[in-house]
Amino acid sequence: MKNIFIQYALLLSFMFGLLSSGHALAQSSRSGCGLISLPKGSVEGRLSNGLRYIILPNALPRHSVEVRMVMNVGSLQEEDDQRGSAHFLEHCAFIGTKHFPKRALVDYFEGQGMKFGRDINAFTGFDRTIYWLSLPYYSDHREVLDTTFLALRDWLCDIDFDNERVKKERGVIVEELRGYQQNDDFYSLKMGHNRYAERIPLGTEQDINSIDGNRLKAFYKRWYIPSHATVLIVGQVNVTEVIEKLSRILGTIPSDNTGKSLTKFPMCYAKGANWMEIEDSVRHEDKLELIIPHTTCVRRTLQDAVEEQRRRMLAQCLSERFAADSIRCNVSDDWYLADNDHFVLSFRGTSTADLEHQLSAASAECHRLSRFGVPHNELQQLIDTRLVHLIPDTTQHLSANICDDFVDYITAGDRTLWKPDEVEWVRQQVAMTTGKQLQQVMKGLLKHLSRNRLYAYTYVNNSSETARLTAERADYVWSIGEKRPLTPYVFRMKEQLSEPRIIVPLCLAQPAVFTPASIESRQKWADLGAEEVVLKNGLRLILRPTIDEDSTISLVAIGRGGTADLSLPMQLKLHDAVGYVDMGGLSKVQNDTLLSVMTQEELSMTVGVDAFWHQLLASAPAGKSTELFNLVYQKMCSPGINRKDFEETVTVEIENLGKETLLDKLLAHDTDRLMASTIDSLVGNSVDNSRRHLTKSVLSTLDIDTLTTYYKRLFADPSRLTVILTGNFPIADVLPKAVATFAQMNVQSSPLPLNNTPFHIGKEMVEKGFEGGNDHQTLVNYIFAGNYTPSLQNSLCMKFIRDVLQDRVLKVLRERENLVYSPYVDLYYNGIPQQKYHFMITVSMKDENQQRVERLLKDIIAQLKASPISTSELGKMKRSFLVTKEKILNDKAPTEWKTALMTLVKNGESLYDFDRYAACLNDITPEKLQKMINEMIVWSQRYVVYKTQMK
Repeated sequence: MKNIFIQYALLLSFMFGLLSSGHALAQSSRSGCGLISLPKGSVEGRLSNGLRYIILPNALPRHSVEVRMVMNVGSLQEEDDQRGSAHFLEHCAFIGTKHFPKRALVDYFEGQGMKFGRDINAFTGFDRTIYWLSLPYYSDHREVLDTTFLALRDWLCDIDFDNERVKKERGVIVEELRGYQQNDDFYSLKMGHNRYAERIPLGTEQDINSIDGNRLKAFYKRWYIPSHATVLIVGQVNVTEVIEKLSRILGTIPSDNTGKSLTKFPMCYAKGANWMEIEDSVRHEDKLELIIPHTTCVRRTLQDAVEEQRRRMLAQCLSERFAADSIRCNVSDDWYLADNDHFVLSFRGTSTADLEHQLSAASAECHRLSRFGVPHNELQQLIDTRLVHLIPDTTQHLSANICDDFVDYITAGDRTLWKPDEVEWVRQQVAMTTGKQLQQVMKGLLKHLSRNRLYAYTYVNNSSETARLTAERADYVWSIGEKRPLTPYVFRMKEQLSEPRIIVPLCLAQPAVFTPASIESRQKWADLGAEEVVLKNGLRLILRPTIDEDSTISLVAIGRGGTADLSLPMQLKLHDAVGYVDMGGLSKVQNDTLLSVMTQEELSMTVGVDAFWHQLLASAPAGKSTELFNLVYQKMCSPGINRKDFEETVTVEIENLGKETLLDKLLAHDTDRLMASTIDSLVGNSVDNSRRHLTKSVLSTLDIDTLTTYYKRLFADPSRLTVILTGNFPIADVLPKAVATFAQMNVQSSPLPLNNTPFHIGKEMVEKGFEGGNDHQTLVNYIFAGNYTPSLQNSLCMKFIRDVLQDRVLKVLRERENLVYSPYVDLYYNGIPQQKYHFMITVSMKDENQQRVERLLKDIIAQLKASPISTSELGKMKRSFLVTKEKILNDKAPTEWKTALMTLVKNGESLYDFDRYAACLNDITPEKLQKMINEMIVWSQRYVVYKTQMK
């Protein structure tokens, strides 16, 4: 339920059965019974056949519309002989419908620039099935919405259940099942004994293999009716136009009054204590989670929102009391599934006796709160803390994020609190919370605990600890805490020391003087919305402002030069130089003062180095740009030296050298880690191997002055440095400050030597196997590696090759042959300085299918080498790339812009080409791709790294 919200206040309108949440729902009720308003501009209604719709115009990202069809139907509705059908039906929606036979539906949407799996997908849960489409939507191509609604119509009433195709799809779903992981050791405990535990959406392998077209049709006809469906549209749309299209295309589906009404199934657990335990050989402490299932607080009304805040106050109250009493217990209260929240007390202890002590003490505190409530001074602090977090959300959100909220609104009933006057009403009610009200919440939880409780116990494998906890013992220990003689809680207000404001040191506060003459060149990249400035000292600035809410500047300083540019003796002599020098802070500011100033001014900074690049990451509020730039400048040019910490750290490293922890031993034999290490060595990712030559003698000769000299030569060379600025900041104010600050850096007379020799990729076939994997499953990585000339167009060509390989592998291995579920193709490349790439095709298959899969892969590659792909297929991929770029690199994506610009710099790609992205794409031809495939994918030079349980 993540962000659950539903809105039932529907107001009849006179056009197309319109129900609007505009003015009527915008009128905030001052009664707690008043419903929380939907997002501003939301329109909700039903067509005459019962189909529900929600529409919200939204401008972010541009040229985009998110469409969802939410069926209030999932695996819970399956009969005993239909288990797995809800999920299987979701698969059938993409393999043939009345207007989109076979793959036509996916082909159409991919032709619009969308990608299957990312923009075209579906999900089946216990109580819902969600089909989603992320559409590119332009004013001159509005008919895409008509076709989209036609696809929704087909999904709702015209899926084709071809028996042969259904049989083939069984294998695909079985492979999906084999790759599915719960990622929770206590999943069966938390699920309980109820219909949810019996109706896992995927079903079992036996369930899947028993499904045929007739069973699917029966489930489909019974549950896929308009009244069980909601169509959700969020994006740059006209509401009246959308409703007209919905009425014309989906409104003509007959209503079905014979459909069975949906049954709500509660989560339930066996009475009393439900116990589950596991052994953990890695942990050093035992862990016990006491889980109290209780009814979810569905946030429909304003009063519901108040009650939710009070539950959070209770969890905070217990957390703070536990901490004050040195009880090692984390407290949480979150939605788990269906109508169930889990209130969790999570304990850690060094022994069974320690755990019992924590459990008993926590019990006493819970019963103290239940018996005596909360004293006024403690209550006021709890209220103040909650009010800090309870603020209106009036920011503009991305359409996909809004859809996530709306989906839970449709299926669960919870509304998101956002409107200022409604938030204010809730704040007023929270401020009037009494100790007795929190006392009642605690009593309610203890009542739930007496009815049923879950114990999730993880114990350390320790032969000296013979007595482990049991459910009976845990219950007994809890009862001891309840029976302790209790007195009202004495709250000790933490003394709020008013910290005197620290004067920011002059080296950080004083702005540098801007001189236009320090600029060598300046270029605006209109399509990117970015600006590039090159200074006379060689430093390059790239600025890309965005509109995120918190008005933060994010800075990345990235420069060529890393550990692999050094010879092995120098790598040892300069071992971990950046880390050791970083401990010294700044030469002009004491470390304690620097930490206090950074906290006070909300500055952050970290430095690092890898094989070929060094970088500094920093951020600050937009109003602190002077302090940010000065901090970065001082860190690069005038780092401090902390001799005491350096000597202590080296001593510790010498003591620990060669020691192997239990985790190290486990990782040393981890199959996935061994496979990754083998691949890294083959493709040139393991170029710095100095650590294996590290000795105590080497460590003892490390000299902090030598390390600092190297650090300054590395970071303070402006000719190799690019500074990237992203975030919500005024460029007219920030750019002159950045120029003035970084123009102070001097060109070095003897820069560090760099190793710009491309990495040599071996041409011989290599095969390496490891023991591991699932029963009767072999996982194989086929790797094709080589060198390339860095440029944006070549990077795009390699991405096209990756996508073509992915398409062929899916069509042949999954759809045609049904040998695998999710084969995937990855591309990795490093432009500067290694100029290397590798494609990796990863396939998990039954052991007996390995040779067949390998033959098919060889055929796929041979066909791509022999014939160029079609112009239409290439055009479809080009549209997909354009759509992806516009979708991901939007005006509200500072992190994505930072990553994209860093990647561009490190791969030797130009802003000029990036600004003409569409033109770079258009220059790529099928023949160029064919030529590159022949050069880059050579079957006889493949690397094969696999794991299997076969001997």
